[in-house]
Amino acid sequence: MISIDGALEQIRGIGLEPVPVHPMSKKPKEDNFNKKKFSDAQFRPNDNIGAGLEQSDVCHVDLDNRHSVALGARWLPSDTLIVGRRHVIEGHEIEVVTNWFFQNNGIISENQSLKDINQETVLEFRCNGHSVIHGKTLLKDDNNKHCERYFHNYRKPAYCENLQQLVNKIYVASMLCDLDVGMNEGALKLDSCLMRYTNWTDEQRVDFLMAVGEITRPQGRDTKVSKMQRIVKSNNTERKNSGYVSFAQYLGVDKLMVKNLFKKLGSVPDNDQYEKVKSIVDFNSKSIDVEELMQKIIPPLKWSVLPIMPEGLGFISGRPKAMKSWTVLGICYAVQNGTKFMGHETTQGDVMYLALEDSERRIKDRIIKLGYHKLKHPTILLASDVPYLGFGFEECIENWIKTKDNPRLIIIDTLARIRPRARKSSGTAYDIDNDLLSKIQTIAIQNNITIACVTHLSKQQQDYSFDRIQGSVGIQGIADFMWMIDRGDNSNHASIIGRGRDMNDFEYAVNWNEDKWQYDFTGNLHMVQLTENRRQVIDAMQVLCKDNEEVSPKDVCKHYQVSVMSKEGKRISKTMQRMKGDFELVDGNKYGTYKLPTQVDTRPENPEPRKEKQYNY
Repeated sequence: MISIDGALEQIRGIGLEPVPVHPMSKKPKEDNFNKKKFSDAQFRPNDNIGAGLEQSDVCHVDLDNRHSVALGARWLPSDTLIVGRRHVIEGHEIEVVTNWFFQNNGIISENQSLKDINQETVLEFRCNGHSVIHGKTLLKDDNNKHCERYFHNYRKPAYCENLQQLVNKIYVASMLCDLDVGMNEGALKLDSCLMRYTNWTDEQRVDFLMAVGEITRPQGRDTKVSKMQRIVKSNNTERKNSGYVSFAQYLGVDKLMVKNLFKKLGSVPDNDQYEKVKSIVDFNSKSIDVEELMQKIIPPLKWSVLPIMPEGLGFISGRPKAMKSWTVLGICYAVQNGTKFMGHETTQGDVMYLALEDSERRIKDRIIKLGYHKLKHPTILLASDVPYLGFGFEECIENWIKTKDNPRLIIIDTLARIRPRARKSSGTAYDIDNDLLSKIQTIAIQNNITIACVTHLSKQQQDYSFDRIQGSVGIQGIADFMWMIDRGDNSNHASIIGRGRDMNDFEYAVNWNEDKWQYDFTGNLHMVQLTENRRQVIDAMQVLCKDNEEVSPKDVCKHYQVSVMSKEGKRISKTMQRMKGDFELVDGNKYGTYKLPTQVDTRPENPEPRKEKQYNY
């Protein structure tokens, strides 16, 4: 340790007035120390040494939590006196830079203590009092351990004209780190507030977003400079940007607290609300003249795959390993080359396939197995850093469309890879999905192209099949068409059903061809299932009739271990009724039961209608 004499010489050499402090303490030995000058004789060998900030005309920034320490190192100028702490934890020496000294020159007149929402100190900004800058002192932790203060950057305190603004900036950023802003929707709302309430440049806003992001999302894809630049650009072009009220709702905190934070960075008007301008529209003058409409020539609807994939926004859903990616890759090559897909004609045009869950090895392997390597290839973008919806994705699509002479189809595999992470929001899941997806739907409609998003299905059965699509009903509400690929466990049999605004519903039975690595069309799902269902009923009847000549649908359901009221149970009951009508089954002696036909049971030439059981009400 340096001697007292050496320490006093060091401190006076950089323009500070030394103050004697009790050993192993931060408390000065005398009152009114900021008004006194002390001789060397007043210092004892074991004393700690402080600095009288007021008489030295120095202000001091003391960073008290990990966020403010990191942000201080990022934004505070380093050409000044900087003091750190050195302490040992579990045998390891830890150094933390926590104290920054600057010439005051009227920057501050009163001490400031800025706290977080839990009333814990974030940082202190002081112009009087003292700060221990040399020797050893006790840490304020439960272990009562020692730490040593040291000069991290030994020089005279420098003057910083915008020091107050920098301190406020560190404090606000530290608070936002604690609130976990997020780097998608949260970053967009944060930057919109920075744009509204500060006069910062685009570069300053990007730097602020990066600082918050690097602390809350260290080494994550969300904190790339390019992404923050796209967020800033997006807000610059948006007509109405959200303010502190919307940001507070997103964070789930008091709006007044958020308002006060931005007041420290800039200026927030007291009436910071967008005015709702009343406008009167003459509906009579705006209404469509139907006679004119009937005479108007409107281009016909364009199809990527006729008649099951029209222009607009669509969704192709299926459970994992339902071969969704293989199927959509086949669609891409069929449209790109104008060839048929499962027997259907396609409209040739340029295609972009965003294979966001695939590697180069996997996509190459699929192209070879499908035999597409000699065909004209679509634009394929593999797993890469594509922006999220609302953060530049739409602009990327529009740029691609502009570069093509005949854009026709865009496949996004999968939607989850471009969907921003869901966080606190004032809107419902329906509203969020509708807002995000409406933007790419508009692009599809305006350019007369198809944009199809690959999504997943839930395992849970639903009364309405498309309710199994993962996500809110906002997906179904906005979709121009929907496909669902449903493949059974350990089976090559599958179905593809579709529904849309401008197309007829379809239900296809398909079979996975392991040699061709694609689905083969096997017929209408209803007809194929009807044949299979009848075979299953007969198999059950052959077993059950050994002990009981009469079998009810309940017996067959019990045989297959399904509930009578389930979807499968109702299917069995309807199938048995149809089979009785086609004389594949005959009535049993009890109402509601059936038997397998015998040699005596032959189809009559003029069958009489079945007499239903009569009820007295």
